[in-house]
Amino acid sequence: MDGSQTTAMLDAPDVQTLHEQLHGEGRRLIRAKELRARGGKRELATATAHGTTRLGPSRLLGFTQSMEGALDAGVPVLQALDAIIEQEHDIRAKALFQDISSQVSGGKPLSEALASHPRSFPSVYCAMVRAGESSGRLPIVLESIASWQEWRIEITGTIRQAMTYPAIVIGAGYCLVFFMLAFVLPSLADVLVKLGGDLPLASRVLFDASRFVSGHVLPLLGATASLVVTLFVAARSDGGRSALVSFLTFAPITRRVVTTIAVSQFCRNLSVLLSSGLTVTHALELSRSAISTRSTREAIDRAVQRIVGGHKLTESLAETRFLPPIAISMIRVGEESGRLPESFDRLNRVYDREVKATVKRALSLLEPIVTVVLGVV
Repeated sequence: MDGSQTTAMLDAPDVQTLHEQLHGEGRRLIRAKELRARGGKRELATATAHGTTRLGPSRLLGFTQSMEGALDAGVPVLQALDAIIEQEHDIRAKALFQDISSQVSGGKPLSEALASHPRSFPSVYCAMVRAGESSGRLPIVLESIASWQEWRIEITGTIRQAMTYPAIVIGAGYCLVFFMLAFVLPSLADVLVKLGGDLPLASRVLFDASRFVSGHVLPLLGATASLVVTLFVAARSDGGRSALVSFLTFAPITRRVVTTIAVSQFCRNLSVLLSSGLTVTHALELSRSAISTRSTREAIDRAVQRIVGGHKLTESLAETRFLPPIAISMIRVGEESGRLPESFDRLNRVYDREVKATVKRALSLLEPIVTVVLGVV
């Protein structure tokens, strides 16, 4: 390799296969972007008719734990899949598992069968399974994946729980204000008009708003319902989640929470991927795809480019400045001792605790702010 970089469009079923294809040619994959051809077909990931089903986090965790338990007990992969199919009650999930079983029985490795369902099994998941297959440590790798999924579900639950109180208070406050403007203040305004006299400017503005709301109750209720449905649908889409993460990254109260979660997720991903036998650059590339914050993804891209240019991992991560100095020091010790997975695992445990503490601090700030705003209204 002469260090030069080239941009090209290549066909591959997934990022893992593309990485191995280029590695066999003596080249390194710095970054891959999925393109769509005419008709919505994928250029990077195969668009199969059965690839539209999406497993939820809990069902994906259950699949991983079931496979890990069966394989650890010595059950062959195909028999483990058949057992999962037999106990699955959801029609779409059962069809997905049946297709995976059919591909495995046809001679494909489990990782390749999983990669044909990118909506359910992300590239980082398939890469770890493939590494486990290659090293003969698939049950151990699946156990690590299950631990990783449990962490994600726990963090998501913590955040949702933290946001429940503010959401309920804001919703109740909105309903109360709407009721006052639509039904209470119009009657009060009529009484004051009959009494005569000039009203203060603030009172006139309030009564004008009340008359507008009372005259358009149904359209405003419809607009409110449409807004709630739109936000709910957007929050479940990839673009909506990306926009929400971007907003939370810049919001003063939640910025620290999002950043800490990204660092914890990065350390956990690297720990699992490196312990699965992947190279540093490949682990970074796959870890990038699992990170939700754009700034962290860009930092990982810069780190990969520096590593490809001949720099050490510690130097490359320190240059990006998205990890604190203490984390860089721990990674340096792991790099020099040849125990990088253990170093990232220790960092992950540290930041797991930090995530929970940060969420609690953010919630403690959010609650009085919501209370004051509603009190002013």
